[in-house]
Amino acid sequence: MSQTAAHTIKTRGPDPQVAKSITDGPSSTDHMAEQLRATLSHMAVGEPASVPNRAAPIGAAAVVVHAKRELSLINGLEADRVSSVVNEPDGWHVTVDLIELKRIPPSTDVIAAYDAVFALDGTLVSYHRSRRYLRDQMSEDL
Repeated sequence: MSQTAAHTIKTRGPDPQVAKSITDGPSSTDHMAEQLRATLSHMAVGEPASVPNRAAPIGAAAVVVHAKRELSLINGLEADRVSSVVNEPDGWHVTVDLIELKRIPPSTDVIAAYDAVFALDGTLVSYHRSRRYLRDQMSEDL
């Protein structure tokens, strides 16, 4: 910033409209204090307070992307595909196929199916490896 611009900023008075809006309305600090008082009063009488920052539920497409990323990160393996995704009352049930061992030719890669449960907000609740198979193996359910 040039010295002229800095000098102009220092000598210029406050914007009258900004000063008016600050003095006319309640400050954000007052608003936050009011919210805190309301929350504490609910806690004092035993009523459940609302949770303003609770994460919103996520959809199937988002949970698929999230599941591939989470399980790859946890296991250090490359995600191959998601073979199932089901929305249940207790959360999202997702099966992710991860490549456990790459081979040549790729049809002989060792794949592991991991079943995972995610809460409705996308938090990983549990996972386990359900089976291992070669990529070229045919599924039993054909």
